[in-house]
Amino acid sequence: MIKQNLLLLCLSTLLLSGCSSAPKQEADAYSGSGGMRQWNIDPTAYLYHYENGFTGTDALGFDEQLQTVWSRLGGASTCNIPYDKQDIIRRLIQRFGEKAITHELNGIGFHSVQSRKVPGFCSDSRRHKIVKAINRYRKGKFD
Repeated sequence: MIKQNLLLLCLSTLLLSGCSSAPKQEADAYSGSGGMRQWNIDPTAYLYHYENGFTGTDALGFDEQLQTVWSRLGGASTCNIPYDKQDIIRRLIQRFGEKAITHELNGIGFHSVQSRKVPGFCSDSRRHKIVKAINRYRKGKFD
């Protein structure tokens, strides 16, 4: 009898504790600022800036428009979209200054690494937008 009561008590406790557990906390939404300055950039923060612009401190000291161009070129690398990197870098130097190595490593390479971390980054829609952007860049249109 004691074993049955103990078993019933244990089952009741498990049942009640499962019913009374606190709801799971929702993940904090990204605030839209400061995420690009983190050591390990969260894919959510990167995607936010990819879609909304790299502004203020999230431009990391570079021209905000240049960051956007770099992000599209890095995305092209991630999504295996071919383009003449040396020609585009030459055009970037003419428009924004900086050295070729800065455009290649601090810019395009950095953004390629970040976009690779975003699940589903290379959607058909995004690939189409990247191709359109590269076609503008080939003409020297970076705005």
